[in-house]
Amino acid sequence: MDIDKNQWAEVWMRFRSGDRDAFGEIYEEFVDVLFAYGRKITSDRELVKDAVQDIFLNLYKYNPQLHQPEFLEFYLFRSLRNEIIHKIKKNKQESSLTDDGMFLFDLKFNAEQDSFDKESDELRVKALKEILQTVDTQKRELLFLKFSTGLSYIQIGQILNINPDTAKKQVYRTLDQLRDRFGKQLLELLMIWCKE
Repeated sequence: MDIDKNQWAEVWMRFRSGDRDAFGEIYEEFVDVLFAYGRKITSDRELVKDAVQDIFLNLYKYNPQLHQPEFLEFYLFRSLRNEIIHKIKKNKQESSLTDDGMFLFDLKFNAEQDSFDKESDELRVKALKEILQTVDTQKRELLFLKFSTGLSYIQIGQILNINPDTAKKQVYRTLDQLRDRFGKQLLELLMIWCKE
């Protein structure tokens, strides 16, 4: 995100006082990243669109009742995750989770890597996807939240309703297991994997 925590606190206060431009700033900054995150939870595009819209509608509707979140991005990620889970349960669409419950990753590589041709990029993406297919859904989600969002372990733990130390241990254990199986290849791929 382009704005730091203190600047978002100021935008949030403007929003709470009824400034529609502040609401627009929040929407413009977070709508795409929330949609991308939602698509990692479920393949149902319409459900994700509805959930993202509901998050922003609820922000607008319940503005006077909302507290000042410490980290706006974290607050929105957690709200979206809860909303998607609620919608899936409500619609009895448990089967809508991607790949029968497997967490979906859309992978990109840094612009600095443009010395590699397109074919090499595609091979690296394919290799990393194959590696990630070997871990379960929760571990994939942990890796996504850690490496693609820049969230802290405290925030990741709160999003997933687990202890932050547990989140950290699971990330390290997962990386150790993957490193044992895939060695140097995994480390190289993770080093160039970037935020969407």
